[in-house]
Amino acid sequence: MTSLTEARELAVTLASKARDGGPADWRGGAAELEALDGRSWLVLDQAARTFTYATGTPVGGVRGWLDPSVGEPTGFVAVVTSMHVDGRLRERATQILATNPAGIAASALAVRLLDHVPQVRAAAWTSLQPQIDADNAAAVLEVLLAGRGRQHAAWAVDQVRQALIAGPGLEDVVRTLRTSSRRNVRRWAHELGHQRDLLTADQLVDTAGNDPDQWLRAACADWLMHVGDPSHIVQLLDAGSVESRLVALTRLPDDRLSDEAIRALLTDRAPRVRELARWRARRRGLDIVGHYRSQLATSPMSPRVLAACLDGIAAVGDESDLPSFIDHLGHRNVRVRAAAVSAILGRASSDEVAGLLAPVLLDPSPRVSATAARSLARSGAPPSLASEAWASERPAHRRAAWQLSRASGGWHRVEADLRAAGDPDAHLASLGEAGIANWLAVGAATTWDHLTDEQRTRIADLLAAAGLDAERARIVAFHAALTGMTS
Repeated sequence: MTSLTEARELAVTLASKARDGGPADWRGGAAELEALDGRSWLVLDQAARTFTYATGTPVGGVRGWLDPSVGEPTGFVAVVTSMHVDGRLRERATQILATNPAGIAASALAVRLLDHVPQVRAAAWTSLQPQIDADNAAAVLEVLLAGRGRQHAAWAVDQVRQALIAGPGLEDVVRTLRTSSRRNVRRWAHELGHQRDLLTADQLVDTAGNDPDQWLRAACADWLMHVGDPSHIVQLLDAGSVESRLVALTRLPDDRLSDEAIRALLTDRAPRVRELARWRARRRGLDIVGHYRSQLATSPMSPRVLAACLDGIAAVGDESDLPSFIDHLGHRNVRVRAAAVSAILGRASSDEVAGLLAPVLLDPSPRVSATAARSLARSGAPPSLASEAWASERPAHRRAAWQLSRASGGWHRVEADLRAAGDPDAHLASLGEAGIANWLAVGAATTWDHLTDEQRTRIADLLAAAGLDAERARIVAFHAALTGMTS
C-alpha cells in the first residue's frame, strides 16, 4: 500500500467487514492487516479517519462499533474500531485488545501509542505493556520507528525500550530482533545491543560482512573497533561489504596489516578501497605503480583486476604508461575498455585524447561510448568530433554524441538538445526535450554566444523537426533570432 487513496479504499472495505461481516470476513480482514508493514499501518490509520464529502469517514458513526462482536478472537473488529474517529471508541478498543494475543493487536496498539489524545495513548500503553516480549516487539517497533517523526514517537519508543530492558531475557530479545526482516527493527536492535554490551565481536563481524543494510554494515564495523581485537578486524579485510573493508583498512594498526594484504587491496573491486589502499601503501613505502605494472604483465588476469590496475596506474603512473592504456582500448571486456578510456584522459594531452577517443564513441558497448563522451567533454573536445556518432544507427552512439555536443555549452547545447529531441529513440528524445525545457527556464536569457549563420540555419532545421509544442518552439526561435518562426 503506497498511497492514501489505496489506504482509504482498504479502510472502507475493512470497516464494512468489521460492522456487517461474520467470522469468515473477520479472519480475512485479519490476514490483510497482518500483511501490512509499519508505514502502511500508519497510512491506513490516517485514512480511516479522513473525511471527504463524497464518502464521509471510513471508520466513523456510532452504530455497530461496540457490539458483542468487538471481542471476537481474531482481534480484527477491535483493531478496526481502534481507528475510529471518536477518541472514546478508540480508547475502549485499546482496552479490549489488552487480552488479545494476535499479532495485529500489538501493531494496532503501537499505532495508538502515537495517538493525539492522551487518554488513548495511556490506555494503549496499559494494554500493550504486559504483552511486550521477543515475539511481538518487532511488530510494535516497526510501527513506532516508521512514525518516528511524530510528536509522541520518542516517548513511545522509549517506553518500549525500558519495558524490554526491565523484562527477562534481554539478550534473547536482542538476538531475535537482530535477525528481523524489518530493516529499521534490525538497526534499533543492534543499537540497543551495542549500548548494553550484548553484541559479541563475532556477531559484529558477521553483520558487518553480510547484512544487506549498508548503514548497519558500516555501524557494526565501527563498533567492532571498540569490542574486538585486531584478529577480528583483520577478518573485515575479506568482508563482502565495501564499508567493512574501508573500516578495517583505516583502523588496523601497521603491525597487523601485512604488505601482502595491502597489495591485494590495491586491486579491490571498489574504487574507494583501492584509493585508501594506495594511501596505506604510500605510508608503508611500497612501490605502488611498480605493483600495478607487474600485475599488467601477469597472465592470465581477470577483467576486474585488469581494470583496477589500469585505474591505479592512471592515478599514480606517468605518460610512459599511455601506450599500455591505448593497447587495452581494443580489449574484449567492456569494463577494461572503459577503464582504459578513463586512464587515457588522465595521461594524454587534449589533442591526443581527441584523436584516441573520438573513434571510441562508436564502441559497441553503451558504457564505453558514454565514458568516451564524458572524457572528450572534460578534455574540451569540439562538438564536431561527434558527427559520426550522430549518424550511427545505434541509439547509444547518438546518446554519446549528444553528451559530447551539449558539453560545449551555449548554442552548441541548444543544437544538441534540438537534435536529440527529434531523434527516433524515445529515451534520447526525452533527454533532448528536457534539455530544451531546462534551457528555456534557466539559460536562454543568458546565452550571449555569437551564433553564426551556418549554425542558425542548422538550429532552424532542427527546430522544425524537433516536435516541440508551438509555444516552446516560438520561444526558442525568438532567442535564436530565427526570422519567420516567431509569429
